[in-house]
Amino acid sequence: MKTSFLKIGTFVLLGSLMLTSAKAQQATSRTAYFMENATQSHQMNPALSPYNGYVSIPMLGSLGLGLESNMAFTHFIYPPLTEGGQLMTFMHPDVDAQRFLSKLRPNNYLRAGLQANLLSFGFYTEENFWTFDLATKLGIGMNIPYEFFAFAKNGMTSGSGNEYHIRDLSVNAGAYVEASAGHSRQLFDFLRVGMKLKGLIGIAQVKANISEMDIVMSPSRWSVQTRGSLEGYARGAAFTNDSTGAVNGIDFKTPGIGGFGMAVDLGAVYNTPIENLTASLGIIDLGGISWGKKNTLRAKSQGSVSFEGIDGISTDGTGSAEEQLENMKNDLMDMIAFKEEAATRGHFQGLNPTFNLGVEYSVLDNKISAGLLYSQRVGNRGFSELMTAVNFRPIKQVHVSTSYSFIHGGFETFGFALNLVPYVMNIFLACDYTILKYTPQFIPLNTATTNVQLGISVPLGKKQPKEG
Repeated sequence: MKTSFLKIGTFVLLGSLMLTSAKAQQATSRTAYFMENATQSHQMNPALSPYNGYVSIPMLGSLGLGLESNMAFTHFIYPPLTEGGQLMTFMHPDVDAQRFLSKLRPNNYLRAGLQANLLSFGFYTEENFWTFDLATKLGIGMNIPYEFFAFAKNGMTSGSGNEYHIRDLSVNAGAYVEASAGHSRQLFDFLRVGMKLKGLIGIAQVKANISEMDIVMSPSRWSVQTRGSLEGYARGAAFTNDSTGAVNGIDFKTPGIGGFGMAVDLGAVYNTPIENLTASLGIIDLGGISWGKKNTLRAKSQGSVSFEGIDGISTDGTGSAEEQLENMKNDLMDMIAFKEEAATRGHFQGLNPTFNLGVEYSVLDNKISAGLLYSQRVGNRGFSELMTAVNFRPIKQVHVSTSYSFIHGGFETFGFALNLVPYVMNIFLACDYTILKYTPQFIPLNTATTNVQLGISVPLGKKQPKEG
């Protein structure tokens, strides 16, 4: 039985990791915040505007992929014991349990996001800057408590039995489309302000949470008591059920628009009385999506399941890989046993607002500057970062920025951003967490937080200062 439960733990964890890497939180590079000719900076503060207007190359105007975690890949992948051997997962019997578990925190999170601008452009009317963006956003996140890993790795180690009390095991994933129109203008000589209105179209959202899972093991009987919820929001979606009536999946039969919403971004750039010193504040994603009752699915897990004897769980390691995976999925669903409930109301899904507060001091006629940016995303398990950047602007066609992130940099990463405007093209490439240390198998060491952003567009007319 222990082997079966260990396999279940491996299946859940590695399955979640695969989903994350496929979907891929912070998809916009903070290093580009102080780049004056970057067409993406208004995504963090709508008052920021580039030197030129632009029309993006479809799908490539802003393509961002981000990953946030307080774990490292090398917490779960171990080198082979012999030269030429295969890498081992943390579930391998030769990996010491205490060595593995000592690297974990009480709550271990992994979040990923992917943003792709389908269409975007920006243009000037004198000093007024206008933007329009149509983008798709995908995201997935999970929180895995320490106790779950201890259960998966150790199983039953005591002859008299073991108990595990797992709290707040959660996975969520979603996708929506965002259409936005923004405007920034010089309100006074010392103050520029901006605002962006966003229309949101919800495609799908799934949230699974096990708030309590108490596992009591003895040589003759194992019992699992759970309390959790499963929610899905999408057009035409329906739960699928096994022979006992327990939910074992979601069928998205006719995907389409499942929800609508609105959001707003606000921003300001202030030229302080201290010469060459500017301060700025951007607040983005104030709003959310409303999902109607007919596009809402709900299920709950509340009760106890008992497994008598060693044959209570069926996975024995025999059969094809496909059969083993199917058995593991069935074992897990037997433990949780979600039961569908009638949806009596819809759901409002709030976005996670982010505050960006920056200060910048420039020298040599603005050809070199140093900036400090603090970012705080609020909401469930928010994310904060403090970043310093040095920016080089030798000519308007070439901007280069380097950065270091104090909170999540780990003294092993650095950030960079490059923006080139060779007259007929605006090319942008940036990464806030450029990972420097890898295993021989090219697995990043000690950090799983990184992002990368690419943008290609065609420049339009320049900003025209007001006369007089």
